[in-house]
Amino acid sequence: MDSVIKVLVVDDHKLFAQGVVSLLSSEPDIVVTDVASSAEEGLRLVRDVPPHTVLLDINLPDSCGVDIISKIRQIDPGIGIVMLTGLSPLGHIDASLAQGASGFLLKNCTKEEMVTAIRKAAKGEGYFSQSLVPYLKGELVSSSHQDSHCDGKMASLTDRELEVFNLVVKGLRSKEIAEDLGIAKRTVDYHIGNILLKLEVKSRLEIVLKYKIG
Repeated sequence: MDSVIKVLVVDDHKLFAQGVVSLLSSEPDIVVTDVASSAEEGLRLVRDVPPHTVLLDINLPDSCGVDIISKIRQIDPGIGIVMLTGLSPLGHIDASLAQGASGFLLKNCTKEEMVTAIRKAAKGEGYFSQSLVPYLKGELVSSSHQDSHCDGKMASLTDRELEVFNLVVKGLRSKEIAEDLGIAKRTVDYHIGNILLKLEVKSRLEIVLKYKIG
């Protein structure tokens, strides 16, 4: 990857998009190459001027942002995709991750969070805004109890499951984990299914929240 991270902003709220451009202008290693106000325009720019990271609004006038994640992946699977939303994100997170999103930010996130998300996504890593924690950790046990409770469940994972687990926590997708470990994607998905059962969680995101953010 180049030393400068190229960012494409796809958001139909012009004031917000302009604010993002202004916000990131002071970062020497980040440059916003383009701003698109629709899914169609965003996909065209991904083809014509490939970015390292896309900041993608959930709600676009011509499509749901989730629906174009896979299209971006088809054009270039190496592009990091960070989803943006000003709404409650719970209904979109699992769907976004399943399609290949790298991370998720609420639009009221701090500059530091946005910059961190962009840099991590460009490296193929995942990031979830701290603003999501109140939405997503409400049903999780307190961290003091969580540590000992989770440690016991971790002991039930096989060596291969632990390898997959560590890569999930880093934000890698199934295909990337398969390539990293030299195994089939369906085998990765099988291991992830076992991990979810053993840790008594419902999604990859909950794994990240419990074992990384928590």
